[in-house]
Amino acid sequence: MKKIIGVAVLILWFLGVQHNLLAQETYKVHSHNDYEQELPFWYAYSNGAASIEADVFLKNGTLYVTHAENEIKEGKTLEKLYLDRLASLEKSGELRNLQLLIDVKSEAHSTLKKLVEVLGHYPSLGKVKFVISGNRPKSEEYQNYPDFIWFDHQNLEELDNIDLTKVGLVSVSFKDFSVWNGYGRMTAPDFETVQKAIAKAKASGRPFRFWATPDTKTAWARLAKMGVDFINTDEPALAVQYLEKLDGNTFRLKNEIAVYEPKYSYNPQSKPKNVIVMIGDGNGLAQITSAMIANRGRLTVAGLKNIGLVKTASFDDLITDSAAGATAMATGNKTNNRAIGVGPKGEILTNLVDITNQKGFNTAIISTDAIYGATPSAFFAHQVERDNTEGLVADLTKSPLDFFMAGGQNQESTISNVFKTISFDAFEDFSGPTAVYLGENKVPSMKNGRGKALPEAVKKSLDVLGAKSEPFFLMVEGAQIDNGGHSNSTSDIVQEMLDFDEAIAEAIRFADADQNTLVVITADHETSGFGIVGGSLHDGTVQGDFLTVDHTGIMVPLFAYGPHAEDFNGVYENTEIFQKILLALGLK
Repeated sequence: MKKIIGVAVLILWFLGVQHNLLAQETYKVHSHNDYEQELPFWYAYSNGAASIEADVFLKNGTLYVTHAENEIKEGKTLEKLYLDRLASLEKSGELRNLQLLIDVKSEAHSTLKKLVEVLGHYPSLGKVKFVISGNRPKSEEYQNYPDFIWFDHQNLEELDNIDLTKVGLVSVSFKDFSVWNGYGRMTAPDFETVQKAIAKAKASGRPFRFWATPDTKTAWARLAKMGVDFINTDEPALAVQYLEKLDGNTFRLKNEIAVYEPKYSYNPQSKPKNVIVMIGDGNGLAQITSAMIANRGRLTVAGLKNIGLVKTASFDDLITDSAAGATAMATGNKTNNRAIGVGPKGEILTNLVDITNQKGFNTAIISTDAIYGATPSAFFAHQVERDNTEGLVADLTKSPLDFFMAGGQNQESTISNVFKTISFDAFEDFSGPTAVYLGENKVPSMKNGRGKALPEAVKKSLDVLGAKSEPFFLMVEGAQIDNGGHSNSTSDIVQEMLDFDEAIAEAIRFADADQNTLVVITADHETSGFGIVGGSLHDGTVQGDFLTVDHTGIMVPLFAYGPHAEDFNGVYENTEIFQKILLALGLK
């Protein structure tokens, strides 16, 4: 059985691959005015800067690191702050390739003469490219200097007319081409002007840098994507970290998913017979929006008109975990983080599965987590600690649940004492507690080949439940949107949310055919403080950014469809979801 599941998942992966990360590029950061850092050289170098800038002024035969003569401080020399430190790295075998941009502030010729002399004392620094900026000799004099001296040429119009042999870098002021402040986007004319400047510089075959650029994440990303070779910044550590993740945080969907259009032909005032609760773990508004952008502006969930905002704080913390969040929805009670199906003092709480089962409903759970994961467990278990797997599994075997489709086959030996195991393909009905395993632990992620397992599980379950005369309660969890948030992975968030939307489409399609099913779609909490900082609706590209690797206290959206969907409009506590469902069913 386990081998069959593994082969099936692999086949689904090969058939279902339709997403791609953008190819990772290497972006280089230039530490502008590095001498002004609290730890000159070391701060930028240790944080991965590819280029470091040192302003120098020659006075009394000494090369001081300073912007102006009146700012000279004794002891702050080029040798002590930069060259000696480079030499120590070379001696220890830790020196990497680096550009040292020496911005000459004193008279060019005399300063360069002294610089050549000083650099002659450091013959081992072959991995360092010394590029002279600021006050420089005329371009025709570049050839008069040793091979280890390069020059930063600062006139784009001369590039076609000078000998570029000694030009190691081309730099110009960004302010000569745009007034953009680094927020939002450049105007179209500015963008075109900047683009032309970059193209002209890069046509020379030399690396290019703007100075006087806006120093924001948006500017770093935009200029890097436009082809600027060295990104100018006073925050080298932050810029390196951000740019290293830039492509990894950018995702483009190759093939769009199908979207179902709700028919809205049900009677909104009738009492629903069935209820489907769908929980996207960690799924906030930004996660939904990212998937919508990737799918060129369309999602099934975005076609739903009845929308609420849900407060998610737990009993003992502003920031809930999945255990407390799911317990609030399943039982109508706030509880402590990590607690499942019990109150703040450990008291047993009655859940929706228990209540609906007592009223003659068939009950089922579908999850891309293990069946003993925090969210599904809140609908059948009663434990003060979410990681008490043995206790959660024991509670499952005592619950009135009719069937589940989820991961967790590693606990089959215990679960099978009550739940009969059946394969997904063979599942067509149930006459007693039934288990359909979709994974050994968690169900494989979309990235690792889950394919259409979740929407197909929803469709098959609804076919089976809908064929029976009894009403039903079904909880569906898209568990791994949360994983994408915790790992700060834009691609995982988008792929998992798109998969969840396909499951939503199956639920809405069933509700339209049935005309008497209430569908409630929400989340237990938001994860990662996910934000969308770039992308394109045209080609399905999403660039994300993250506040944290943990949950946040942001309200989460709720969408409702079917009879009494309007009851779910507004802003309310997560415990109200339980109350509203019971009111809609006439059970309260």
